[in-house]
Amino acid sequence: MANWLSILSTLLAVGSDVATPTFRVRVGDRASAGAVEAALTGASRRLTRPGCARVFRDFSDRTGHALQQNLDTLGHDGPAYLRLVVFADGTGHRSCRGGGGPLAVTAPGARVVFVCPRFRAAQWQKPDFAEAVLIHETLHTLGLPENPPSSDAITKRVLARCGTGER
Repeated sequence: MANWLSILSTLLAVGSDVATPTFRVRVGDRASAGAVEAALTGASRRLTRPGCARVFRDFSDRTGHALQQNLDTLGHDGPAYLRLVVFADGTGHRSCRGGGGPLAVTAPGARVVFVCPRFRAAQWQKPDFAEAVLIHETLHTLGLPENPPSSDAITKRVLARCGTGER
């Protein structure tokens, strides 16, 4: 009986994913787009957990509003909001140039996240970290400035709230 329930819940989960709108990924090559889609799927799944969703309460925009307030104003939760953000090819973006730069970049309040070319390899090697990076950048789209808090501090908070290794 336990196996049947497991199979049924898996089928229901797959069925619900089919009805869910897709992410807005505008990355040139299929392999990179697939890496971004996979990371967004994982990030969305993480943000359904209340502990992870608290990350929106941990940070504020420049005016002092908690990012959760900004989400509430838009009428969305974290997973739904991920589907509003455009994840675009950052190949030509100045911040993406060079081998050791960021995996993705955006500006506070912008609705476009530029995904750097090295994101694909990072997602393959460390999928948990890649998911955290996309959540981090999503926080910026809601108005989170950087420096302060530092980029490293933001990602560490996301990893602490959203965990690693959970699928």
